[in-house]
Amino acid sequence: MKIVRIISIMVLAVVAGLLIVSCGSAEDKLIGTWTTESVSTRVDSSNANLQSIDHTIASTKTTRFILNEDHSMSLSIDGYTTDAFWTYNSDNDRISFRLEADAMDDAIELGKMDGDKIKYVSSVKHGTITVFYIKE
Repeated sequence: MKIVRIISIMVLAVVAGLLIVSCGSAEDKLIGTWTTESVSTRVDSSNANLQSIDHTIASTKTTRFILNEDHSMSLSIDGYTTDAFWTYNSDNDRISFRLEADAMDDAIELGKMDGDKIKYVSSVKHGTITVFYIKE
């Protein structure tokens, strides 16, 4: 009976440990490489510059970024790469970045956590562009 109790306690300890490890913070889940999964638009085509929107969609589809644990990041769009610094706001699940480490620089929104994806919605002159990023 003692052996069964000891084995039961050990199994519970292992399961508890696995649960703790697998339930990392939301910020920890952001660490890694992200790529564009999809881009969709809702625009008034009678007023919008469709050529400009098509170009924006094509560029957005090439977006790739790497979020590092130290809050540095690498952002690539259309073959152009730049370094930046990212932040996560746990109050509203929003991720943003700055091109300089200076907190006084304006933050640029990267998106909002939506399950295991990052969703970014941009207002354009005659509608919206919605982008979903997925982790590789």
